Amino acid sequence: MNYDTRYPSIADLKTRAKKRIPNFAFDYIDGGIDQEDGKLRNRRDWHDILLTPRYLKDVSHADLTTSIFGREYSMPFGVPPVGLGNMMWPGAEKALATAAQRNNIPYVLSTFSTTDLDEIAAAAPDVCWFQLYVPRDIDVMKDIICRVKSAGFHALVITLDIPVGAKRNRELKNGLKLPFSLTPNIVWQSMIHPVWALHTLKSGQPDFVNVLRYKKNSNQNLAEFVTDFNMCGVTQERVELIRQLWDGPLILKGVQYEADMKAAIETGIDGVVISNHGGRQLDAAPSTVQSLQQLGSYASENMTIMVDSGIRTGLDVVRAKSYGAQMAFSGRSFFWGMGAMGHAGAEQVIGIYHDEIDRSLKQLGCAGFDTMDKTWLA
Repeated sequence: MNYDTRYPSIADLKTRAKKRIPNFAFDYIDGGIDQEDGKLRNRRDWHDILLTPRYLKDVSHADLTTSIFGREYSMPFGVPPVGLGNMMWPGAEKALATAAQRNNIPYVLSTFSTTDLDEIAAAAPDVCWFQLYVPRDIDVMKDIICRVKSAGFHALVITLDIPVGAKRNRELKNGLKLPFSLTPNIVWQSMIHPVWALHTLKSGQPDFVNVLRYKKNSNQNLAEFVTDFNMCGVTQERVELIRQLWDGPLILKGVQYEADMKAAIETGIDGVVISNHGGRQLDAAPSTVQSLQQLGSYASENMTIMVDSGIRTGLDVVRAKSYGAQMAFSGRSFFWGMGAMGHAGAEQVIGIYHDEIDRSLKQLGCAGFDTMDKTWLA
């Protein structure tokens, strides 16, 4: 096992992270929307998928590699985009990008990351993707795409599932807002987590460094700027324009409705990430398992299917492949790892998932990830 066995699961990292970082940082990554039923439903539905093992086979080796968009990755699991990543642990985003490059898995940088996109592209030149929150201003959008292309990012991921800002109760209770206000609660939470606080003081307050140049009013606070920055619902016409501007793999993230997937294929989209934003936007949204289970053959035959939301184990990644998902992502896993272990958490999470995917395939009598399909479903 190429990881620290004191924390052998993502659940262990979550428990450790909760002790090491302030509540406002932990709740930011852990929390969902409203009553958080959607977040719980995501997890429950992955857990409910049963697979039937096949024995009388040599399972001394299982092939974990997967090829998507003309590139072969070492395992079917990647680092998804998470805004404000360096709030969970200073330098988290670059540490994750460096680990993704070293292990040959995708790393997706958020528009609202807190590390310069050129720095990430240099740290992960072979595996970097960029997630685009689509700006209202077309000229701003064109400029960002040009910067991303010049930096060398391989794929562009358009996020669809934040047409409006979310009302997340945990964040409201914690007083988490932008720019950061030193409320008594924020100060107290920082003081009782001194290791996190010292690292944060050394690194400086995280900021949305890749979009600040587009602020037109210097007096506008960051929360208002973010609201004004994003399109209030990404349209089909805007996706078509992005397709014209971007000549590499183009992916839609947040798709659950099959008609949206058909429209994406007609637009020339190369792949989708089936996602409900981790249960952070609409509490009534179907789980990603439900969306995968209802996926028609037309979509899976014409573009690459990926998935996030609720993934917590390597077995979940294998479960996802049984329904046709060729790549899986888990933001909470990685940032719980960073909160629990600092920069070492990146390799810890990758090691856990690699071990669990490998063992799950072998236990099932499956020689390789690419051969896993619906025939293994119980």
